[in-house]
Amino acid sequence: MIPLSTPHCHTLFTDGRNTAEEMVAEALRQGFVSLGFSEHALQLFDFPYALTEESEAQYIQTVQRLKEAYQDRIRLYLGMERDLLSCADKAKFDYVLATSHYVKTARGNTAVDGDLSKIQTALREDFGGDGLKLAKAYYQPFGAYIASYKPDIIGHFDLVVKYSRQGELFDPGSPAYLRIAMEAMEEAFTGCTLMEVNTGAILRSGAPSPYPSLPLLKHWRKLGGDVILASDCHFAPQLSSGYEKGLAVIREAGFESVLILNPEPGELFARISL
Repeated sequence: MIPLSTPHCHTLFTDGRNTAEEMVAEALRQGFVSLGFSEHALQLFDFPYALTEESEAQYIQTVQRLKEAYQDRIRLYLGMERDLLSCADKAKFDYVLATSHYVKTARGNTAVDGDLSKIQTALREDFGGDGLKLAKAYYQPFGAYIASYKPDIIGHFDLVVKYSRQGELFDPGSPAYLRIAMEAMEEAFTGCTLMEVNTGAILRSGAPSPYPSLPLLKHWRKLGGDVILASDCHFAPQLSSGYEKGLAVIREAGFESVLILNPEPGELFARISL
């Protein structure tokens, strides 16, 4: 097992179930060497899901306080998870984990990991029942966003498969789908070369494997990309949930090393050989 760390976790500031300090306590209990907080960044819609201007300031103050309080025990980082439709200022944070959760529809922005009935309505009414059109509407803006914004980490790249693991909306193993995803991945690579292997859905929703899927992870390796293991934790006891499976998939994809948030002062990331 590699040194325990995650750049992706959520607290009561957004949609997590624990305080930031409870998350640090659990990280210490599990033996983490570093921990990055990544609350959902400020955006101008879907307000209960993300930080507000007021809670963003409180979040920043809290993590800075915890950094000082625990500096001799664990290295903490102030990150943000910034959706392509967010409007937060990355200069306020140690790093940005960039994600996409929405597709544009006639009803506004529909979350691909939200209410299943809304996704089914979007598939029927906005994409003519064609799941590949829905997938393209997710991937093309996402790839362009990463290329232009240049974040530090790409998060749950293929989140759009959440409700299609058995081919419900589209076949996630089809050459046509993989071509759409890989083209977006290639564009994203021009703006960021580090992708998380996100294990959060393994325990939370019974996913058989992490994001991204093995074929996409193999393509990322061929492009020359790096990976970082991330739990996308919303409940402190699950802080390292799915890590054994995540590491197994990383090895199967052919990676010989991973990055972690650096437990020592200096560069943001440290490389760990597998």
